[in-house]
Amino acid sequence: MSLTSVFSLVATAIGILAILIALFKQKGYVFKKFSFLLMLACLTYYCSIVFIVDSQLVVSYPHFFKTGSPVFYLLAISILWLGQAHLYEKRRLGSWDYVLLLLPVLHFIELLPFYRMPTEEKKAYLLELVADRNQIIYAFEGWIPTFFHYLFQILIGCFVSLFFFLKAFQRSKTSGNKDRTSSWMIVLTATFLAFYTLGLVLLLSDANEIPIHLIASLLFGLMLLFQLFFLFFRPDVLYGIPEPTQSPKPTFSASFALNEEEATDFRSRIDTYFLTHTDFLMDDFRQQDLSEYLGITKNRLSQVIQQAFGKNYNQLINEKRIEVAIRNLQSKTWKHYTIEAIAQEVGFRSRTTFNKAFQEQTGLTPSQFRRKIENT
Repeated sequence: MSLTSVFSLVATAIGILAILIALFKQKGYVFKKFSFLLMLACLTYYCSIVFIVDSQLVVSYPHFFKTGSPVFYLLAISILWLGQAHLYEKRRLGSWDYVLLLLPVLHFIELLPFYRMPTEEKKAYLLELVADRNQIIYAFEGWIPTFFHYLFQILIGCFVSLFFFLKAFQRSKTSGNKDRTSSWMIVLTATFLAFYTLGLVLLLSDANEIPIHLIASLLFGLMLLFQLFFLFFRPDVLYGIPEPTQSPKPTFSASFALNEEEATDFRSRIDTYFLTHTDFLMDDFRQQDLSEYLGITKNRLSQVIQQAFGKNYNQLINEKRIEVAIRNLQSKTWKHYTIEAIAQEVGFRSRTTFNKAFQEQTGLTPSQFRRKIENT
């Protein structure tokens, strides 16, 4: 068994274990868990296909060949969704997400004639390909040459990985390196970016000089192994639970008062959260969500908010939501929104509650505030 086969087999086994752990143990809202599981499933399945091809088992089981190609499109999409879930608090699929899903679906449809090919014909075809692995890259099983699929898949992966690497890095600088989500997203996207970049270099290399497909398979196995080992050292990612805070403020006793430096630090971290997240605009946002981000208990968070802001949790969250409503009411974006629609956009479940909170903060109802803007 070659080194590539060993790496891909071990990575596949660990990937299955990670999927089972995340499936049954990971906490958090549904879309975040779904996007994480989808990424793991894509990585693990594609790695299993790499093992089948590299070990030449594909000749014995020819119907597995090319089933990994649509999954490679889906991998880039899963990275996109995962980044949106963690950095933008995305909670559901949008219209453009379904458009993106057409990429793997159309590719699958394109390959249907090959999938339906008789077993013996597939075996004869694959015997020629495994004799020269580079020919897999230049094969033509569908309507579009495989080379262009690889090129498009890698370019999409490069763009998505680079985008979220830069976003995570920027957010990490803003939060003073205290944001655990940013730190692991940096590692995740940097690893993907390195793999996709090297894959692009290999794809554009001279196939007569180097075994492109073999090296790319080895890189994929190594990349997946690194990602998986990293995950097992990050329980906050794999299990969806917060790590113990690294702050030098370890006690969460209800009677413990914050000193001035601690109050300033917590206030800064909480303000940063509301500047860099949008999930608090969802009507199901909980105090527990904010406490997990800070790595403290709900009771401790109540005390922190009281001492740092002079408010309780509900007052603070309403204030932040009203601030978003005020900004958007002053722009053309929400010019034609009804008051009920605005209330829903910023996380209020009823117009009455929204009106009351808005008036307490501004002295005007939303309708009065809108008329005042229109008359100025």
